[in-house]
Parts: sequence; structure tokens; C-alpha cells
Amino acid sequence: MRNYDSVTVANYLLALAYKKGIVLNVTKVQKLLFIAYGYFLARYNQPLFNEPPKAWPYGPVFPKTRKQVNYSKIIDVDDPSLKEIAADQEVTEALNRIIDKYSKFSATQLSEWSHMPGSPWDKATKEATFTWNYPIPDEYIQEYFSNIEI
Repeated sequence: MRNYDSVTVANYLLALAYKKGIVLNVTKVQKLLFIAYGYFLARYNQPLFNEPPKAWPYGPVFPKTRKQVNYSKIIDVDDPSLKEIAADQEVTEALNRIIDKYSKFSATQLSEWSHMPGSPWDKATKEATFTWNYPIPDEYIQEYFSNIEI
């Protein structure tokens, strides 16, 4: 399993959604990235990409993708910048399942889900040393996603 760049995974999710006729906004991309991060961490004991999620007021956020992804640019799944991830069948199948299952929820619903009591975000925000932009510990994410099927 490779450890991809978080921006590449975000761009792949956007390209995949566009191909399926699904519109993703910034918040939805962040939540879908969180699901992908958690799924791979729980299933393979390693995250799919190289950026850990941080606790922000509206839930888990990957700051690098928040700053660097161009949400108004249309990218095709066959774009050369996505070649490596597109060739990874296991990853593309998982990302397809995530898009199919979770993109139907609104950004608000996904944010509310990420804030549920006992969620990794909820646990992180209750840490004694918590401040916004606090890294959400992988052990919280791994435990939580070990009970979620995509």
C-alpha cells in the first residue's frame, strides 16, 4: 500500500465525483477524506495519505488540502497527476465505495456525523491540552473506523 499525498487523494475524489455527476464542496471533500483516512488506518494499520486530520470547529480537516485543492477546477480521473492513484485498484475501489455511500449526505449531515459523541473529533476536543488545529490521534480514528464498513 502506498502513502499518497493528501492533495492527490482529494483531487481524485473530486474527479471521481465529477465523473459520477456528483458535486462536492469543500466540507464534503474534507469529510470524505476523513472517511478514507480512517478506513485505511483501521483496515491496514496505516493511513492512505500523508497528512493527519486536525480538529477544527466544523470537524476533522486536512489543512494542506483545504489550502491547496482548487475546488472549481474540473479534473478528469485520467489526468496524469492522478495516474499513480488511478492505477491502484484497491484504493480506487475503496474511494468509489466512499463516494457512492457518503456523497449522498449533505455537508451539514457529514459535519454532524463527525461531531457525534464518541467520534474521534469529539474525543480529541475533550483532551486537556486541546486547542483548535489539534491533531486527532490515529488511535481514536483507528478504533472508531474499525466498526464502520464502507
